[in-house]
Amino acid sequence: MSETYNEAVLPGADIRVEAIRQGRDWLFLVSGGDAHIGAVSTSWIEAGQWKVATHTVPGHREDELSAAMALHAAEALGTTVTVAAGIHYDKLRKEDIAEVVEQAWRRFTIELDRVSR
Repeated sequence: MSETYNEAVLPGADIRVEAIRQGRDWLFLVSGGDAHIGAVSTSWIEAGQWKVATHTVPGHREDELSAAMALHAAEALGTTVTVAAGIHYDKLRKEDIAEVVEQAWRRFTIELDRVSR
C-alpha cells in the first residue's frame, strides 16, 4: 500500500532507521512512506581503504543515500556495514526531496550514535 503525500505532515517525518547487529557487523534499514527495498549498499575495509558496493532496483533512486550512509557508518564503527534503503512518497514535490534526505540523515545519525556507545 502506498502512502499519499500529505502537505500537513513534514516530508520524511515518518522515516525509520533500525540497526541490527550481525555478529561484528551491522545492518541498517532505512524506510519511509511506502517501505520497500530500493537500494542496498555494503561498505568494508580492504587493503586499508574503505570500499562500497551498491545494488539498485531499476527505477529507484536510493543508491546515493545508501552508499553514503554505509560508508559513513563503516568508518564510524570500524566494521562492515550494509544499508538497505527504501523511501517512497506518492506525489512528493521536488522541493521536498532535500527535506526527506535531511530527515533520513538525521534519523540515521541518531541510530548510529546509539549503536556506537
